[in-house]
Amino acid sequence: PLLGPAGAAAVFGPQKGAGPDQIDLLEAGLGRLAELLDGDPAAPGAGAAGGTGYGLAAGWGAALLRGAVEIASIAGLPAALERADLVITGEGQYDATSLSGKVAETVLALAREAGVPAALVAGVLAVQPEVPAVELSSLAGAPERAMAGVRRWLAEAGRTLAAGVTRGP
Repeated sequence: PLLGPAGAAAVFGPQKGAGPDQIDLLEAGLGRLAELLDGDPAAPGAGAAGGTGYGLAAGWGAALLRGAVEIASIAGLPAALERADLVITGEGQYDATSLSGKVAETVLALAREAGVPAALVAGVLAVQPEVPAVELSSLAGAPERAMAGVRRWLAEAGRTLAAGVTRGP
């Protein structure tokens, strides 16, 4: 949804570095937007991309679809999975919001449906996925070190996964 404890400001604000006062200000701004536009701020997807979903639906009549699923289909991921031996996906912070339709979890679900082994690389693992996973912050010793040496830590994540991921049945 656009507003409330599961809304755009409350969920994505902290991920982007907003503090409590800033989140309140963002929530108020989104509330004002909802007053000005004729849309449903409670619609699933209205809070997507910081409220962009709401703006597109209310302002231009866009249909709110599961974006990651649509993009995966357009990009040909289902067909690519038919030829894949392993899928590796990633996200900056894999957390509870990842489980509600974000790209990494969508890729993992599609791989699972196709019977293809999958793994995840994330900057931070706030929740543990159901697949082998590597956390760059842990490899590097701190999030700042991971961000300062991305290539190095991604290569290390690849080595770690290669050593631990095997082909499924």
